[in-house]
Amino acid sequence: MKTGFIGNAFAIMLSLAIFFSVAAAQDGGTLKEVKIKTTVTKQDSKDKIETVVDLLKGVKESALKLEDKMLTVKFDPKEISSSMIVYTINILGYDAEIMEEKDCIDTSSTK
Repeated sequence: MKTGFIGNAFAIMLSLAIFFSVAAAQDGGTLKEVKIKTTVTKQDSKDKIETVVDLLKGVKESALKLEDKMLTVKFDPKEISSSMIVYTINILGYDAEIMEEKDCIDTSSTK
């Protein structure tokens, strides 16, 4: 009887540990993706914006396409907001406007 109780208690503790580790992994992987329309027209300006935005705490990646002047940024909303990213671009001397913002899953394990 004592062995059954210990076995059941162990099974319950193991189940709880698995549940909480899965929940924590899912919660930690939520990022936002924002598309920002800019006034960038040249490669050196593109490089400058990507470099500075990538250095912001909470930004996981950024890519600016010169064809449509659209900057796509994946970021952790717990560390930075999309409006702060726009503000940074404005400080660099470019116009910027949020066109779309959505949730996405963090597929990288860096930064």
